[in-house]
Amino acid sequence: MPTRYHYVASISNDYLGVMKVVRAATRSELEYKVEAQLRNWSFRENAARERNNKRIAREQKESERDSARLKIEKMKFDAAQAAEAEKDKISAYNNILIESVGVDFSLEWEDYYDRQEFPPFDFRREKPDKDRIRIQLLGEKPTRRIVASIEPETPSFLEFLLPFVRRSRIRREQEAESRFQYENAKAEAEFLKRSKEYRKRENEVVEAFNAEVREYNDELKIEYQKYKNDRDRFLHRQKTHNDKISELRFQYEEKSTPAINEYINLVFERFSKSDAILSESPRTRFDQPSRTLVVDQSLPSPSQVPKIIDFKFITAHKSINPVEMKPKEFEVFYESIVQQIALRTINVVVGADYAHAIEAVVINGWVSDIDRKTGRRFTSCVLSCETSREIFMELDLTHVSPKDCIRGLKGITAGPLIMTAPVKPIMQIDRSDSRFVESRQVLNEIGPECNLAAMDWEQFEHLVRELFEKEFARSEGEVRVTQASRDGGVDAIAFDPDPIRGGKFVIQAKRYNIVVPVSAVRDLYGTMIAEGAVKGILVTTSHFGRDSREFAKDKPISLIDGENLVYMFQQHGRTFNITTLPKGDPRRGF
Repeated sequence: MPTRYHYVASISNDYLGVMKVVRAATRSELEYKVEAQLRNWSFRENAARERNNKRIAREQKESERDSARLKIEKMKFDAAQAAEAEKDKISAYNNILIESVGVDFSLEWEDYYDRQEFPPFDFRREKPDKDRIRIQLLGEKPTRRIVASIEPETPSFLEFLLPFVRRSRIRREQEAESRFQYENAKAEAEFLKRSKEYRKRENEVVEAFNAEVREYNDELKIEYQKYKNDRDRFLHRQKTHNDKISELRFQYEEKSTPAINEYINLVFERFSKSDAILSESPRTRFDQPSRTLVVDQSLPSPSQVPKIIDFKFITAHKSINPVEMKPKEFEVFYESIVQQIALRTINVVVGADYAHAIEAVVINGWVSDIDRKTGRRFTSCVLSCETSREIFMELDLTHVSPKDCIRGLKGITAGPLIMTAPVKPIMQIDRSDSRFVESRQVLNEIGPECNLAAMDWEQFEHLVRELFEKEFARSEGEVRVTQASRDGGVDAIAFDPDPIRGGKFVIQAKRYNIVVPVSAVRDLYGTMIAEGAVKGILVTTSHFGRDSREFAKDKPISLIDGENLVYMFQQHGRTFNITTLPKGDPRRGF
């Protein structure tokens, strides 16, 4: 039956996901229906888009609120974590003294010995192998070629009927046997020939093997000698180190002054590695006559001490603000820290001195900081305290008040420690010495190209004093010359005020034209001990022998020979030389 709809159109809306086929009898009717449907879909699409946009906006606001809430929670958590960390810091500072009570600070000598074993000899080269060499030169050993034998044919029943069939089989077997015998004989001949040739070249294998054995043995000898040399050097270094530790232990237990200084320095060096508050080891010097150890302890400045006690989250500004101690609280806190450090340092010394070589301890606490008025850095001693071993051992450091304890030990300060006001240390290097005489300026009197070996010995001592005066001037040090005695005593004494690296230095000048004897170095070491100096310096126009350098190797002694002396003068713009005087020259001296 014919349809009355002659016009058809297919329309859709992708957003709504709908599609429709429109039919009409006329074109105008079709256009009308299409337009009406599209208009209806457009209204529905706009409404759907509006609902979707509102949903997206609502979800976005919820996400922003959640993000803001999470951010605030994270900031609160970070504030709590930071506050906990600051409280831990303050707790660590508050417990400086208590943490040191009951600790054995004496050295475990065994930890300082080198017990490492030298690895066994390991020669990795493969040993010579004659079979391997034979294969490399001659290839695999000859083998006889196998000739397959012929299996006899099974007789057929036709052989009983037809005799020629049997004769044919027998003929084939005979021919196969002949071929087998021939090939077998041929294989044997080939094998014998190759074997003969193989044996003829055996000498080549023997010669190559012997050559490789000689090369192997030569290399083994060289490598073993190298190993032995390395082992000997290792064992020598190890023995030297261990002997040094044993000697240090013996000398300390015998209460030798240099050994006491070195032992205490090792104690502080080990202690500083585990110290969470102070990482710098204090400087020490032992006064032999009074059996007193003077300790210069670096203290933290007020700016280096934590003062934050909490972190608060400010909701209105969405920020974290630190909460610091009140000025008065911080003043008390800083004062307690300095006093605890001083008591702890004394406790380390007394606890480590198991030989009872030290009868008293003087602690000088030094602070380095920036002067806020001038902007310049300063270093001052803000606390000084002295105590005997006997008195200190009676203290119960677990329950003492650091402030009252320092006061009870007659410790001195100049007002509140927060002000870092300087005080005079109870005990320091004594710069007064009746042997000091007025120094003479001789450097400007000496012309260029002067031969130092020909100078008057007294003039030479004053020249050396001027040289070291320029060297120590860099650290605001002082160099004083002693009375001329020419008896091997002290020619000059230098004072370096640096609280860490400084101290008293003994200087001897030897205008020699011969090798300086080791006895001169030993005398200097004895003089150092007698003077309570931290270092000795021996200067000569000559040179030092191996025995002198070996003696000074592990001691606080510097040996300056003629070559280095000339170089030091060159550094200050002076060109001198040293020419050894011939025997018989009245200026030669030693």
